[in-house]
Amino acid sequence: MDASHDPLAALRIEHEEIRGILNKLEGYLKKTASAESDEDRNNLINQLSGITAFMDKDMEIHFKREEEALFPVLGNYIGIETGPINVMLIEHNHCRDLSAGFKIKINNYRSDKNYKALIDAGNSLSQLLSEHEDKEDHILFNMAEMHLTQDEKRSIMEKILAIK
Repeated sequence: MDASHDPLAALRIEHEEIRGILNKLEGYLKKTASAESDEDRNNLINQLSGITAFMDKDMEIHFKREEEALFPVLGNYIGIETGPINVMLIEHNHCRDLSAGFKIKINNYRSDKNYKALIDAGNSLSQLLSEHEDKEDHILFNMAEMHLTQDEKRSIMEKILAIK
């Protein structure tokens, strides 16, 4: 089953895209911390604001694909109320909260110039999201590979493709 038909491969590809954005986020945060002028810092803050647009759209779509397509089917095998899926759901919500907080810090920067709070918020989001994806890639998706049938994978992929 190739990535166009394998939901786990498709979700892993999305993880790579998210990791690329996280690398940009971390780079902009470091540059923001060491910026030598308000103008430079303002330009970097605008770049960070663009990253939040990705978080609002693409990260949310990715989370929904996992929550609405993969987790319910995999949950038939490993449960949802406790265990890895429950942890992933909690972390999705925590990522959403951190992303919202990061956006607030970006908006507040325009009036309070507190770039340190913005950097802390961005680093917290980046760290959690990076650790979260590692858990999914190395634990949850491996469990899915062990349990899901080809028919279930096809059904999950159809649901994934419908979530935009």
